[in-house]
Amino acid sequence: MASDVDGTLLQRFQPIPQATVEAVNALVAAGVDFVPVTGRPVRWLAPLQRDLPIVRHVICANGSIVYNLQRDEVVHAHLISTEVQHELISRVRAHMPEAKLAFETLDAFCIEPGFVTRWPQEAVIIDPAESRDIREVAKIMVRGPSTDSDAMLAAVSELIGDALHATHSNPTTGLIELAAAGVTKAHTLAEYCQRRGIDADDVAAFGDMPNDIEMLTWAGWGYAMADGHPTTLAAARAVAPAVHDGGITEAIRAFAAAAQRRTDGGSGGIVRISD
Repeated sequence: MASDVDGTLLQRFQPIPQATVEAVNALVAAGVDFVPVTGRPVRWLAPLQRDLPIVRHVICANGSIVYNLQRDEVVHAHLISTEVQHELISRVRAHMPEAKLAFETLDAFCIEPGFVTRWPQEAVIIDPAESRDIREVAKIMVRGPSTDSDAMLAAVSELIGDALHATHSNPTTGLIELAAAGVTKAHTLAEYCQRRGIDADDVAAFGDMPNDIEMLTWAGWGYAMADGHPTTLAAARAVAPAVHDGGITEAIRAFAAAAQRRTDGGSGGIVRISD
């Protein structure tokens, strides 16, 4: 089972509900691999480490990084090349001069002056002239004057072409997140599953925002949260309750019970949350 974090596993930046924690523990005990797949950077994974110590790996930064929560180390990273980074910066300066950039690296969060972030104390403010010199970049963020994320995504996608993968995880911030070309939650989850001999048909994935769409369509069973973005709901095969209505907790319990029945020699079957 693969789950987005904010808006899916938990309400944004709130603790994971205890009922959900208990359900995840039962799922893992029944032999199912549970993998959080999030747009969060490494520096925002502490709540998962605290509340879900049974979980080993998390795919973060929209698929750019695989992180071992138990060892507190990067397992693998898909980084943006310096050439692509330079080209992006040149295009933004030329065609979207009002935009501000931020760079999520393997060990720092670098922002240009004027880039608004939730916790500025975590950031290193850089001179825009230094943006080309940032190394080991896993994700680049573009923040423009508009708070309409869908409109910003369309504009940035047209600007970058296929040089990077663009998405967003909040419809009202105007923040666009860029990863290396082809790198999505689905891309890295597929790599993760392939290494473990797990087929897409044996994966259930849950998410609520456009950065989850590829993952939900790749997985054999993709569930969108009932209060998710319209494009995510349209792409998913099924719908799960909104996070404030219990979210995926009941789904996790159902999958844990099905897995336990298989372990006990019975039939697991497909778990349907809703149609």
